[in-house]
Amino acid sequence: MISFSGIDCCGKSTQIDLLCKELEKRGKKYRVIWSRGGYTPGIELVKKIIRRGKSDNREESIQHSEKVNSNSKMRKIFFIASLIDLWRFYSISLRFKSIGKTVICDRYIWDTYIDFKMKYPDYDFEHGFWWKLTLKTMMKPKPSFCLFIPAEESMRRSELKDEPFPEPVEVREKRIAMYVKELENNRWEKIIDATKTIDEVFAQIITEI
Repeated sequence: MISFSGIDCCGKSTQIDLLCKELEKRGKKYRVIWSRGGYTPGIELVKKIIRRGKSDNREESIQHSEKVNSNSKMRKIFFIASLIDLWRFYSISLRFKSIGKTVICDRYIWDTYIDFKMKYPDYDFEHGFWWKLTLKTMMKPKPSFCLFIPAEESMRRSELKDEPFPEPVEVREKRIAMYVKELENNRWEKIIDATKTIDEVFAQIITEI
């Protein structure tokens, strides 16, 4: 299993696409998995059930999410459910998905950790049962890459892509500061300067695989 982490617009999808083409050339089977705590398949199913009959419009979906988060009891229940489904997905589901194939993860556990720390700063989840169980039993990527770019570059690329709901630069700076902290904690095997050209970044990635 190979994982790619990093802030939005750091080039994860681009590098994953190149890697998939390289694996195809080598005759290797692969599966690309996008994962994010709170958006794992089990939680997405629950959201669909709750929103049955309602519009899938993104703005309405955001409004519904804000309504849930404004209710402290519902917010905590949803967060605990997200932790449980994260464990199920990373520790059980991915093992079946990896049978006979190379699993390529677009985002992985430490991206979710940063998401949770930003969205749920009042929850001490990293010392809780489900988070500890997930870290202990989940599939371990090898290698794990973190693609790093400054907040300003992330914002510039976001504008070029014309993203509909981009994070403000201040939020990106806060997120990057958390990535830096986790880089110092050696959460990833390989750190890549993603301000380099696409080909330069891919050349560095392919030498590690």
